[in-house]
Amino acid sequence: MTARSVSSDELASMPLFRDLPADELASLAALATRRQLADGETLFEEGEPATTLFHVIHGGLVLRAGGAEGDVIVDTLAPGELLGWSAIGEGAMTLSAARATGDTELIALPVEPIVELAAGGSRRSALLVRRLLGIAASHLQASRQQLLQVGREGVISGG
Repeated sequence: MTARSVSSDELASMPLFRDLPADELASLAALATRRQLADGETLFEEGEPATTLFHVIHGGLVLRAGGAEGDVIVDTLAPGELLGWSAIGEGAMTLSAARATGDTELIALPVEPIVELAAGGSRRSALLVRRLLGIAASHLQASRQQLLQVGREGVISGG
């Protein structure tokens, strides 16, 4: 199968990049790649360097984090969702393992050019920063909601 390139229009359809200038979308699209995973195939393992943001096109992913008691499912991702936002942090490491649920297609973007745009290289950098922080805040809020549910213990799936 021939690998298809990632278009600016595809990136523009992602909430994180909506309304970015065309030239900036084109620069990001030139760096983006597609990843195809078969059912059960690993995208990454827990504790690896985190340098990439992923957007699920179709299929899905299950994230598992390990501990002394074994692995626990911490999140599931469906089409349209982002994975790897924590790669934005300095010296970031993956916090879980990610495995495909069904045949899965992803767009992979190196995080460094996104950080550079957010740091002021973009005419819309403030918007991009707000969206990145919004992703982090929504994951924290989901975790908080689960922690506050009386009598519910176990899986935390907010990030």
